[in-house]
Amino acid sequence: MAETVGTFHPDRVNMADCLPTLLLMHSCVFAVLGAFLYLVWREDPEADEYRWWCAAQFAISIGLALLSFRASYPLLAIGLGNALTLWGVGLAWGGARVFSGRPVDMRLAAAGGVIWLLFFSSSVDSVRVVDRCAISAVYAFLLADEFGSIRRQRTITQQATIALAAAHACFGAVVAVIVVALMARGEAIDLKPFIVAITFESLSYGLLIGFALLAVTKERAVERQKFMAATDPLTGLSNRRSFDHNADVVIRNSRGQGDSALLIFDLDRLKTINDSFGHSMGDRALTTFGEVAAKSIRDEDFLARIGGDEFALLLTRVDGARAVAVAERIRCAYVSATAALGDGLSSVSVGIALSGHETSDLSALKEAADKALYAAKSSGRNQVFVAQS
Repeated sequence: MAETVGTFHPDRVNMADCLPTLLLMHSCVFAVLGAFLYLVWREDPEADEYRWWCAAQFAISIGLALLSFRASYPLLAIGLGNALTLWGVGLAWGGARVFSGRPVDMRLAAAGGVIWLLFFSSSVDSVRVVDRCAISAVYAFLLADEFGSIRRQRTITQQATIALAAAHACFGAVVAVIVVALMARGEAIDLKPFIVAITFESLSYGLLIGFALLAVTKERAVERQKFMAATDPLTGLSNRRSFDHNADVVIRNSRGQGDSALLIFDLDRLKTINDSFGHSMGDRALTTFGEVAAKSIRDEDFLARIGGDEFALLLTRVDGARAVAVAERIRCAYVSATAALGDGLSSVSVGIALSGHETSDLSALKEAADKALYAAKSSGRNQVFVAQS
């Protein structure tokens, strides 16, 4: 029986014949991902890593589109197409450097594509496979190392990104070693299985790492927004909302482990300084107090700016004498630091409240500390008063 023209025979399908279509499809996907990253970057321009990763996706997209024409224009497609994809992974590494707050060496970011172009014309296919895998593996290792250098608060998404990049690097290194070993034996090498495997693995990795990079940047954006919502923009200290929430938790958790003390600081004559010397001088007084106070306390103590000229400090596991000593140290250090500001008008008054049976929660401590602060202000300012228990 004669075969019908166009009949599909799965056993005769060559996976290599599907590569051009697969490359074009992935080229479109990378272009869409790049466009999405660009739009997100426009909404969050402070996250400059978006710009790098957006450029990386577009470079890879164009490179894949060129590679899909390797049958018609082999030199152009394989040469320039691979160079563009390698420049893309170099840009992805550059974005990781920006993400971790480190400078980018553009020479290293562009080196992969340049090396490929320099050796492409004088290499046989097997050497090209080794070069491509080795260069890609190096960039993947660099990317994994960059995220691995972020020791503080590493998220699950960052850990997954590290594992993904490391796995891709290992794959490229293993393929390169296998091809080199076969070349050393002097036998003819059928490169089609290697090319198919490399293509499928690289495309899968490219898509996964693209979405992983998007995820870690979105996590960073959320963290930045939370930080801004809880931070006073002038002094960099916590604001009232953050203080009220965290101090209340600290007081509850520290019950039975010693007394807590709430210190309320009010900068004296700040309005006079603003009116006489300008708001920039007043801002310097505020930032100076924040710096002085932060240097005078323990890491476990909680300092915040809770109003225009008011600051709060929560001390745990202290007695009255210790709380007064801390307040006096901060008061004296601030007066000394601001002696040249506003003709020496700036000083600070302090009210202290100690936790007890009647003042065991934050609201009660604040009320008692405010009364002590009012007494300090009424008695001539630049003093420390302790609320009567």
